[in-house]
Amino acid sequence: MKSFKNFLLIIPVLSLLVCCIFCPVTTQAAGLYSKYSVLIDADSGRILSGSNETTAVSMASTTKIMTLIIALENCDKNFVATTSAYAASMPDVQLNAVTGEQFIINDLYYSLMLESHNDSAVIIAENTAYYLLCKNPSLRSETPFINNYNYDSSFLSEINHEQSEILVHIFTGLMNEKADDILLSDTYYITPNGLDAEDNYSFHHTTAYDLAKTMAYCINNQDFLYITQTVSKTFSDTTGRYHYQLNNKNRLLNPDEGIISGKTGFTNKAGYCYVCAYKDKDRTLCIALLACGWPPNKNYKWSDARYLIALGKQYSRQKYFNNEYTFYVPVSKGKNSFCELIPDCSIEFLVCEDDSVTIQADIPEVLSAPVNSSQIYGAINIYVNNEPIRSISLKAKQSIPKKVHVLDIINKIFQ
Repeated sequence: MKSFKNFLLIIPVLSLLVCCIFCPVTTQAAGLYSKYSVLIDADSGRILSGSNETTAVSMASTTKIMTLIIALENCDKNFVATTSAYAASMPDVQLNAVTGEQFIINDLYYSLMLESHNDSAVIIAENTAYYLLCKNPSLRSETPFINNYNYDSSFLSEINHEQSEILVHIFTGLMNEKADDILLSDTYYITPNGLDAEDNYSFHHTTAYDLAKTMAYCINNQDFLYITQTVSKTFSDTTGRYHYQLNNKNRLLNPDEGIISGKTGFTNKAGYCYVCAYKDKDRTLCIALLACGWPPNKNYKWSDARYLIALGKQYSRQKYFNNEYTFYVPVSKGKNSFCELIPDCSIEFLVCEDDSVTIQADIPEVLSAPVNSSQIYGAINIYVNNEPIRSISLKAKQSIPKKVHVLDIINKIFQ
């Protein structure tokens, strides 16, 4: 491709092409209680408002949204899960499962998310790890203490704490792999329940921005949404002897008014934490609040979340660029003297009245025939406050063959 020209297109010139993108607001100035907070456009991951949103801190039980999505993606929902002694030893908040007690693992997902039971998180982690070991012999090098891989989890009632921790480590390894897959920049999982922990590598942590991005990923799973939207749930162990009643602790949950999912959390180190998702016809927003007060201020997180949701509602979704926008580039030695370059897609993002955007169209000075309609010949780059947001490829609207001259035909005959 020839050298590119850079065309800087500013809002007044291309008002029909581009509206603006909101410049992030510092939430501390807005008077939020949370030390670390963020509001993002869930579809693009773009920060609409944030305060210390990339600082790594403890996350408490908001961890469990990742625990749930990993289990949903890796374990049969009807798998019979067995409680180990290690799981039964977890501190409050507990389901109070006893060693050897068995459950359908799908029921434990409600225990995990509605009541935030720490023992259920470990039961889920150990049993999901075992389920994967049954499916994948290549993963078994760390678990010589397991004698059978026939999907019978009852042996978990007899393993010791160290062996349980190996299974939990396999599970949290999946959590960390997922963090990499969805491009979380500073998140590290040690426990499946969010209890504070450290190892030789780091401490159990995330950032407000990573946590919001995790929620944005999770809400694409319909089972995740169904579980987290459940207001109350009653279930039994597999014997039917013991019954458990659960109630959702997400006070803002109201799908009819837009709050479609959420998870609370608290430890002495993390303070009160909350992550949630809001959705209506125009926008999908995710909010994360970390260190949002300590006892007795457990209600700070609700007021902060309401504030950020109201802020997010100031944005509307707009669509930009389609094949109506054309850039003409000269063609050398082609049957046509000009080629039309068009965007290969449109994009949508949230905008509000105070936004500011610049557009840079990178196109070649000239194209040499032949020109192929499936090839990329340029790009439209979108910047917000000099930060790159998105790049859209420019392709030829139609192929242009090379122009054939008489001398070329004669030369070909006598070759």
